[in-house]
Parts: sequence; structure tokens; C-alpha cells
Amino acid sequence: MYIYDDQSFRFLAVNDAAVEQYGYTREEFMQLKLTDIRPPEEIPALIKFHLALPEGHVNAGRLLHINKAGQRFYVSVYTHHTVFEGKDARQVLIVNIDEKMRAEQIVSEKSAELEKILDSITDGFYALNSRWEVTFINKAAEQALSCTREEVTGKNLWDFFPRSREGRFYAEYERAMKERVSVHFEELYAPLGVWGSMNVYPTKDGIAVYFVDITEQKKIQEKIYNDGQNLRAIINNTRDLIWSVDRQSQIITGNQAFWDRVKELTGKNEDEVTNADFGQEKIKVFFESYERAFRGEAFSIVRQRGIDGKQVYEELSFNPIRDLHDEVSGVNCFLRDITESQEHLHKIEDQNKRLREIAWIQSHRVRAPVASILGLAQLCSLEDSPNAEIIPMLKKAAEELDQVILDITTLTDNLI
Repeated sequence: MYIYDDQSFRFLAVNDAAVEQYGYTREEFMQLKLTDIRPPEEIPALIKFHLALPEGHVNAGRLLHINKAGQRFYVSVYTHHTVFEGKDARQVLIVNIDEKMRAEQIVSEKSAELEKILDSITDGFYALNSRWEVTFINKAAEQALSCTREEVTGKNLWDFFPRSREGRFYAEYERAMKERVSVHFEELYAPLGVWGSMNVYPTKDGIAVYFVDITEQKKIQEKIYNDGQNLRAIINNTRDLIWSVDRQSQIITGNQAFWDRVKELTGKNEDEVTNADFGQEKIKVFFESYERAFRGEAFSIVRQRGIDGKQVYEELSFNPIRDLHDEVSGVNCFLRDITESQEHLHKIEDQNKRLREIAWIQSHRVRAPVASILGLAQLCSLEDSPNAEIIPMLKKAAEELDQVILDITTLTDNLI
């Protein structure tokens, strides 16, 4: 405590605590003014403040003082008017709050640093107290939830976002709050169409919520699922066998026709079958073909085999599957029964063979007698023959027959 002259600002009395705090002796204090224990830059504000002081008790607030060693420290100042040794004076009570102020400053700096860190992360973050009031929200959460810090801070989360009680949000938050456990879940906030991967942690007075906006990932997952369903619909809309294998020749996937064939051959379902369930000789052709495809070759082969005494023809196609780095990661396989088309092809070949035989007969065996008739007709004399009028007609008919043979032969040559 100290007393100073209200007009000259000179100290009139100080107590032992003031001597100890400021580092001056009592005699030195008596030579000083109030302005000597304040930083120079604050003196104009001090004089202005002093001119407006009432006589009663005044809380001057938190001020910065300076001691004999030049060290600055924070104090709380309480003052009131008094009369000391016949002079108007002011009596002042000083409370050293420097440690408290500096601790608060450290806390404030740490809080600002933490706030800056939370604002810099790409994950959304907000904190709730035990009354479900928002105490902090970072920029990523503001953006994802289409709100501002000023709008939501201090507001009840469930009131501010009335539809947030839908889905799993309320139940999971309440479990973290009451049971003091961490929870993780994924949920859609329908009004905004935002999917969040939520991580909720209990705190001293509530919960902290970290979340990642996974809306785009969910859209991608949905597209992948829909594309998969469309692909399944396409590949299952055929009785041809379609499947794929990885680099270890293990089956990755197949259409229903393929798995039906596997079931027929092995008696096992798709989640049970392995390569060991097939006869090695029977699948040798497949493994050899896989190796060719893994070297980057796309090709088809036709194989013939006997089933129940009947010859069956199958066309096998193998196509490399390439990853993003253009490396072959698997093989897509396609098996089609082409027995009917092969039989039709054989039938056509037989027909062509018969056509060739017909063409040969036409051009050699039939045309030769016709040529003989034409030659004989040329030798006949119209004067000597009793049927002279018939010979020209016979010659004309033979020529017409020869032309028909030539036409048939030409058409047959074009067909084969």
C-alpha cells in the first residue's frame, strides 16, 4: 500500500510490502513520484485517468508497473481519496497479479496456438460441453456443416441442427458422454447430404468430435457398387462362362454360369472351391493360357472334347487385366460353346465338297456328250438326210444345253 499527493503525485507513505515489491528503500520512495513506478509509455494515460477520478473507491483495473531494477509486472489497483497530514491524497492498494497474468497469457497463447492448429487441420472438429452446447468449432467443420463459429458457439447442438438426432448421431454421442468411452461410426447428415466418418472422445466437461467428410468417397463407393451390379447383370445374362484369375491363378470372380459349371464339376460352392478340386490334366490348358496372357498376349483358342459320346467344341478367350501402372494383374477368361456353329461349318464344308463334285461332273462328264452331239450335227448333210429339217433344230437344242452347262459351271465356281 502507498499514499501519494493528489496534486504532485509524490509518495507520502509506503508500507513494508511496497518496499519489498518495488525494491526501493522507504527513504528512496519518499523522493519518487507515482509516475516513476509506471512505464513511460503509459504515463499519458495515467494522467488522463487521474483527472477523472472520483473521491470514492475506484477499481483501476489491471495495470503494468515497474520496479527499481526495471522489471515490469502486472498489478490490480484499487484507490480512493483520503487526507494525509492535511493534504489531499489518494490511498492505493496494489495486488501483484503478475504470475497470474503471465499464466493466463501462457494459457491464452496456448489456446490460440491450439485453435490455430485445429483450424489448420483438414478434419472437422467441434467440442460440446455436458449441456450439449458447442464450445468450439474449427474451419473445416464450419465448411462441412455450412455454419459459422459465431452462429453455433454456445448453442445446443441438437437445437441448432434439429435433424441431427436422426440416424446414429445422438445415440453414439450420448454413449460417449455417459459411458466415457470413445466411439467411431459413419453416418449421413441428410439435410446437407454430408457423410461423416465420426470419432468421438470424452473430455473433462463433455465430448470432442473429430470427423472426416467422406461424402465423395461414399459417392464413389455407390458408383462402384452400381457399376458392379450392372456388370453382374450383364455377365449373368448369358450361358457363356466368364471368370477372372489373379497372378497366382486363383479365381477372383465369375458369372453365375461359371459357378454353376464349377458346382457341377466339383460339387462345391464358390467360397469353397480351390484349384486342387479340378483334375490337373483337365485344367492344364487353362494354366498354360493364363501364362501367355500374363505375358500381355490376348488370344483365343478352340478345343474339341468328348462329352457323353458327343463331340463338343468350345472357344476360349484370354485377355490380360492391367492395373493403373499398365502392369498385368490378372486375366479375364471367356468360354463359349461353339458346337452348333462348328457343326454348321462342317455341314457347309460338306456341301462345298459336293458342289465341287457337281461342278466337275458338269464340266467334264455332262458337257462331253453335248460336245459330241454338236460335232455330229456339223457332219450331217441336209441334202442327204430324210429328216433334214430336224438337224438344225437338234443343233440349236444342243447349243442351248451346252450354254446351260456353262452357266451352271460358272455359278458353281462362284459358290466354291
